[in-house]
Amino acid sequence: MHAPVPTPPRIPQRALVAGTPGPLLTGALERLAATLDLPLVPLDGLAGEDLVRLAEFEGWVTTADRYDARAALLPRADLVVVVLTEEPGTLRSLVRRTVRRMRSEVPEVDLAWVEALAVTRPTLPVVRLVGAEAVDAWLASLTDRRETTSRQAA
Repeated sequence: MHAPVPTPPRIPQRALVAGTPGPLLTGALERLAATLDLPLVPLDGLAGEDLVRLAEFEGWVTTADRYDARAALLPRADLVVVVLTEEPGTLRSLVRRTVRRMRSEVPEVDLAWVEALAVTRPTLPVVRLVGAEAVDAWLASLTDRRETTSRQAA
């Protein structure tokens, strides 16, 4: 009798990415889309029916910064990735956030909806990445998982 072949973890096909706007978030979005071999869909100009059609599509990576987009896309999402430049709650992050609020016209990113996912979508995987090294390591592990899945399928 042969030993059972372990089922590889499911590779996500619909990913919402949230976090502090900047080069780290942009790079994570682009690299995640490339790693999963999925289109990176910018939400600029998409609303209403366009968001519903995107949600019905079988593969996408996009941002989760707009409420209307989250409402349409979150029910179909396989994965939520939160990318932060630094650990929230540290003195350093509080000082930086305060200075950023004083200097910037850009509104603060509200990620409270991510915490609510534990209640509203308890089975939805949420990955929290703090800093470039964490993003690099996670994407590398995802690449390894894709390669393992491809080999087992062959």
